[in-house]
Amino acid sequence: MGSSTSTSRSSSGGMGPGQSMAMAGNTGLAGATTQQANIIKASTGKSFKAIGQNIGEVGSKYRRPADVEKYAKDLQTIETGKILGAKSFIGPDGKERVSFVGTGMKDEQGRTILSKQMPQLTAKAPTLRQAGGDIARGLMGYNTLKYVDGTNKVEMVREKGLIPSLFDAAVKGRFSPIGAALSIGNNFFSYGSASKDNQTQDQVTNLPESDIRENERKLKIEKRLAALGSTQTDNTRPFLTVKRQGFGGTMS
Repeated sequence: MGSSTSTSRSSSGGMGPGQSMAMAGNTGLAGATTQQANIIKASTGKSFKAIGQNIGEVGSKYRRPADVEKYAKDLQTIETGKILGAKSFIGPDGKERVSFVGTGMKDEQGRTILSKQMPQLTAKAPTLRQAGGDIARGLMGYNTLKYVDGTNKVEMVREKGLIPSLFDAAVKGRFSPIGAALSIGNNFFSYGSASKDNQTQDQVTNLPESDIRENERKLKIEKRLAALGSTQTDNTRPFLTVKRQGFGGTMS
C-alpha cells in the first residue's frame, strides 16, 4: 500500500518533504511540484536550497503558503517570451520588465501581452480574515523567519510596520508619511492575484499588432526625449500622442 502511494505521488510530479529536504536542505519546497521547482531554478539560476528558503520566508511573513504555482507559471511565460524574442528593460520605476512586443504571445483571455514585470514570489491571495491580519501587521509590524545568507541557519526577525516607522521618522526629523506609507505598502502588501502590484504589472491589449508597434515606437521616443531633459509636453508635440484608450490593462 505504501509503495502504491509513493508511485502515485511520483507520477503526478509531486515533491514530498523528503525530496525537498534532500534537494534544498529545508522543507520549503514541500508545497512545490518537481516541475515547478525545476522551472524556478532554470529561470532564476537559484539553487533548490535558496528557492526553498525563499518559499519558507514568504510563508512566514504572510502566515500562509507562498503562491509557488503562479510564480512558476509567470516565470515560464517570461522564458517562453524570451525564446520568441522578448527583451528585458528597466522601467521608469527602476523595476525590471520584459517587452513582448512582436512575439505575438497572448494571455489566458486571448489578449496580446505587451510587457510583464519580472515576477516575484508572493503569498496566495488572502481570505477576508487573513487580509485583516495583513493590515494589522503592516501597520504595527510583525515577526518573521529569515535565513542567514548562505546557510541553513534561520532567525526570527522583527520588521517594523507603518506606525513605528512614522514615529521613528518623526523623532529623527525626517517625517515623510507618504514616503513611509508607500515603502511599507510596496514591501508588505504584495500577494497573490488580489494585490495592486500584480493587477497592474502586466500590460495587455486587444489592439491590432500595427497599433501596438506604433505605440511602442512613440513610447521609446518619449523616453529618449525625457532622458535628454526635454520639458515639452504632449500638447506641444502632438505627433507623440500615444493611443492609450484601447488597452485592456494598465501600463506598468
